[in-house]
Amino acid sequence: MRGEVPVSIILPTYNRAALLPRSIESVLEQTYGDFELIVVDDGSEDDSAGVVARFADERIRYLRLPKNCGLPTARNAGLAQARGAYLAFQDSDDEWMADKLERQKCLLEIHPETAGVYADMLRVCADGRVLYFRSPTIVPGRLINPQTRYWESYMLALQPALIRRACFGDLRFDKRLSMFEDLDLYLRLAQHHSLLHMPEPLVKYHETHGITSDRQAELQGRRQLLRKYAGALLASDPVFLVKEAVDVLLRRSLLPIVNQHLTPM
Repeated sequence: MRGEVPVSIILPTYNRAALLPRSIESVLEQTYGDFELIVVDDGSEDDSAGVVARFADERIRYLRLPKNCGLPTARNAGLAQARGAYLAFQDSDDEWMADKLERQKCLLEIHPETAGVYADMLRVCADGRVLYFRSPTIVPGRLINPQTRYWESYMLALQPALIRRACFGDLRFDKRLSMFEDLDLYLRLAQHHSLLHMPEPLVKYHETHGITSDRQAELQGRRQLLRKYAGALLASDPVFLVKEAVDVLLRRSLLPIVNQHLTPM
């Protein structure tokens, strides 16, 4: 039954057997240990199952999907199995700081009025450089950030967050989106709830090749977001609607916005 553990952590993976140990170990080494870790194998063709099996920890639950379905479906499958009062998400190539869960759970207990808490990250580049990754500050009910003139929740990852399941409710990741399913989910969550920002890094985000570095998926995802929110944008910010449609058509990069959130260390 649900509620048997305080925290459910959902970790989707696809063909990341070489990177999975680092990610799983950073979860198992948390100073707060009363959780379940649901590893959702999205139809991997490598030894991901064997990697997970070698962790002799009863807190791990392994769920294998019959075929590769993509991140939204994998995360939704984990959500369907989650029993915790709090929800957290980990990626198969990243690391949590050891006190992430403990500090975020304590903060949510102090602030019962907020739906979730999220921190900043350290971005570990492929060349060894480390950049400070500042998460945006989310204003409830707002779609477009007036400073960046882009989506309010752009550059807010799932890894540094802890969210109350009661506020998450029936929200699910939109499997129709080829990218930005996390951005979309945060927009919908923040329509009715507040999120608290911890301005310090609690996650190491490792730069590896994947869907987040796929240019075609990015452009398709941007088009899909425009279609999904066209009505709301027409009413609230038609200037952004037109500008983003033109930017996508001209294949303009989001790198200037990304760089606003990154600082060399």
